Amino acid sequence: MKRTLLIAAMALMAVSIMSCTNTPITVSSDYDQDYDFAKLKTFKFLDIPPESGINELDAGRLKRAVEKVMGGKGYTVSEQADFGVAMHFGVQEKTQIDTISYGYYGWGPGGAQVWQYDEGTLVIDFIDMEKNHLIWRGSGTKILSDNPSIEEKTKNINEAVTKILNEFPPTTK
Repeated sequence: MKRTLLIAAMALMAVSIMSCTNTPITVSSDYDQDYDFAKLKTFKFLDIPPESGINELDAGRLKRAVEKVMGGKGYTVSEQADFGVAMHFGVQEKTQIDTISYGYYGWGPGGAQVWQYDEGTLVIDFIDMEKNHLIWRGSGTKILSDNPSIEEKTKNINEAVTKILNEFPPTTK
């Protein structure tokens, strides 16, 4: 009986960790509190270097998503831009250890299950073009799926960009 419960619990954990790709994206932002964001109207994309962690196909998806979100906020793309948009992406391998025990007050037979997964972080920086100064940074982190389809990639990028840029422009209190 105890062995059956242990196997059932491990199977439940496997299902829950495999569905982690449906976990929400965690976002945060930081900005120059002395900067006048009201003066910004136009932006342009800065070159994405190879070491940024973004391939050309995903760079195109990211740019389209940023253009859509920023356009909805009233900003336009221009070569003579007020601010530049730089993007970076990184992946970190994470490990999760789940312990299981049965019996009274945690005493009894048990075990441990180790899960490894990749967590991706997208960083979007806004740089004042005149002063070449970082004025705003937004980032989003989410557990990545192993082999996403093109549709899933596009959906995830759109979701990440939308949630990250929801923090822009910053509201001053």
